[in-house]
Formats: sequence, C-alpha cells, structure tokens
Amino acid sequence: MNRRLVAAVVAVLVAAAGAWVILGYVRGADARAQSAEQLTPVLVVASEVPAGTPVADLGTAVSLQQVPARLVTSGTLSDLASVTGLVTTTDLLPGDMVQSGRFGDPTAARADGSVPAPAGTEEISVTLDRQRSVGGALAPGDLVGVFGTADTINDGPEVSFQLDGVLVTRVASPSDPDGIYTITLALSPEASTVVQAAQSKGTVYLSLQAAGTAAASRYSSDISGLAGGDSSSDSSSTTTSSSGGNS
Repeated sequence: MNRRLVAAVVAVLVAAAGAWVILGYVRGADARAQSAEQLTPVLVVASEVPAGTPVADLGTAVSLQQVPARLVTSGTLSDLASVTGLVTTTDLLPGDMVQSGRFGDPTAARADGSVPAPAGTEEISVTLDRQRSVGGALAPGDLVGVFGTADTINDGPEVSFQLDGVLVTRVASPSDPDGIYTITLALSPEASTVVQAAQSKGTVYLSLQAAGTAAASRYSSDISGLAGGDSSSDSSSTTTSSSGGNS
C-alpha cells in the first residue's frame, strides 16, 4: 500500500477519534453541570390567587417545588410561616414564585386611606350620626361591633342582631362634627343583607372593639323574611359563627 495513502487513512482515523473524545467530554461536562446545579425548595403559585386572599385560604393554590438556586431571589418563600395572618396585596399568577413582599397586614391603609376588604366579604356603607358611630372616632382598620334591629315582612317578629369583629374599610366624616358619617364595612353576604335591612327599616349602632376580636354573628330569630333585605338568606335563631367575614 502506498505510504501516503496509509498516512492519510491514519490521519482520518486519528481526527475522528479526537472528535469523538471531544464530543464525549462536552456531553459529560453538560451532564456534570446539570447534576451539580444546586436546587432549592420554594413555593410556586399553582392557580391564580386574587389580591386580598388570606394566607390561611391559599390551600392548594401554592405548592412546594424544587427550582435552581440561581433563580431564587431575596424574599422568596419556602413556607408560609412568616406571613401567617397576612393577606395577598396583589394577584398571584400561576408559575410565579411566592414572594414575602406580596403579603401585607389586612388592615394596612391604601393610598386613599382605606383598607382592603378580606377575600370572601363585600363592602357596604352605613350612614350614622355621631352618637351611633362611636362619637365619630372610627378609622379604617378598626374592628367594630354592629348591632341593632331589623323589621321583617308580613308583620313578623323584629330581628335583633349583633356582628362582632367587623372590619371598617373606609370612613367619610362630615364637615360638621355633629353631621352624618358614612362608614364602610366588610361583611359576609349574609351579614350584609341583615345590615341593609336594618338601614332600610330598623336601627344600626356601632361599637369599637379591641384588635383581634373574633368574627361572629348572632341573630334573635330567622332572618329569611327581613324587610328590605334579601329573602333568600336563611339562618336559624341565635346563630354564631367564628368564620371570617361575620357569616
């Protein structure tokens, strides 16, 4: 065989072997880099969470996942212990890592001085004079007791009620201290129906309660026939609930 041909064949074989070795090294380096990348557990949003949602209600909306440590920024949470008792201050979107900065005090004031209503409640405003609104001393973030009476249709018995731990979200004070105050409350749909009926045909008074007062509701009799309210509500006599929103 011609020496030049032999040399050419040997050169081709050496080049092919070299390319294979280099390719194998690169692949191995990639695999080593992937296996060596540090992973860390963080909470990731699984389903959309609206602003104002209490941490206790997040449930399966967030889940613990392993993600590359290089993607984790300061404030990313691996558990909810540090935000217990808070609410989301912005919408949480699927795929987002859960950040501590997206939670806040449910009574923290917004730019207009109001505070956000907790998830599951609705806001209703009552107009009261100074005497029935704690001397006009209420402010957003206060917890109040709401009590009074509401008439029922068809000359039924008057319903007395008491709602505890109700959040005040807004207060509009009159220019005259002895004028009418407009106070916005965060209530469950059922409690909202009762207060609307009392505003229409009945009486409403507020009392200032201590921070941390548990939410509860009490009715002297069935509220399904309230005059001026939603007759679809149905509650038995003297009921009490410790769930959020004064249900």
